[in-house]
Amino acid sequence: MKKLLLKINSGKLLLTILLSVLCTVYTAAQDDSTAVKEEEPEATEIVKLSYHSSNNSIQYLLLKSIIKKGKEQTPVKNKAYTIYLDSAADATKVADVKTDADGKAKTFLPPSLKQAWDASAQHIFIVKAGDEEVISDYSITKSKITIDTATTDGIRNINITIQKQEGSEWLPAADVEMKIGIQRLGGILTAGEEETYTTDSSGTVSVAVKNDSLPGDDKGNIILAVKVDDNETYGNLLVQQAAAWGVKTTTDNNFFEQRTLWSTRFRTPLWLLFLAYTIVLSVWGTLIYLVFQLFKIKKLGKQAAH
Repeated sequence: MKKLLLKINSGKLLLTILLSVLCTVYTAAQDDSTAVKEEEPEATEIVKLSYHSSNNSIQYLLLKSIIKKGKEQTPVKNKAYTIYLDSAADATKVADVKTDADGKAKTFLPPSLKQAWDASAQHIFIVKAGDEEVISDYSITKSKITIDTATTDGIRNINITIQKQEGSEWLPAADVEMKIGIQRLGGILTAGEEETYTTDSSGTVSVAVKNDSLPGDDKGNIILAVKVDDNETYGNLLVQQAAAWGVKTTTDNNFFEQRTLWSTRFRTPLWLLFLAYTIVLSVWGTLIYLVFQLFKIKKLGKQAAH
């Protein structure tokens, strides 16, 4: 009996310890779950503005608005913003924009601000959402890119010069990273061996063209392209220039006049016409023969009846 009671008491003690451990684990799990919920990141609205210049003549701004929550980013749709140049006043307003389904909005610098744009070498863009100021420190220094081509000892070279404006002077822009290549449908195909190039202290860089003999237009022209992406000082720059370094593309005007499978019905291959007409005549010939045999059988039946 004593042994039985001892075993029962030991079982109760073991059960009590097990329940205590389970309660502790459950409580810890609840605490961890609560802690995770408390540490859940807050949603933050981020507005980005970028400046773009095309061929040293066309300037436009691209605004992007997103809601960031942890690693998740959601575009802000149909939200209105106002963009200003240098100061938030009606006289310096660039445009009123509204984001699209991707949270983006694009606007060009209006002609009314040309005088203000030309008056300074550096400008600050201000973005407001209603009365709330979103961006007021996005500054851009005016710059320009010059493309020059040369052929030396049969080697074709692209010479790039980038200048920045300081006051009324144009000075070399050093340490500017860019892509130099040939514009294709999928992007810019690098002209040399490197993916990107950087200007030296004189604001220049020279690239020997390795990818030559590419298909061009009917005159053999290809489009050379120089692109600066997201530079902190100059923004996004793109300059393109034609060069007669490609292979002329010839168009065969008689291509669709030949008898091929992809030609019009009036240029169907003769063998296909013969095959189609043979099948049609065979089917209709068989049907006519069967009809003729039916009439013949009917006529024989009448003769047999008499």
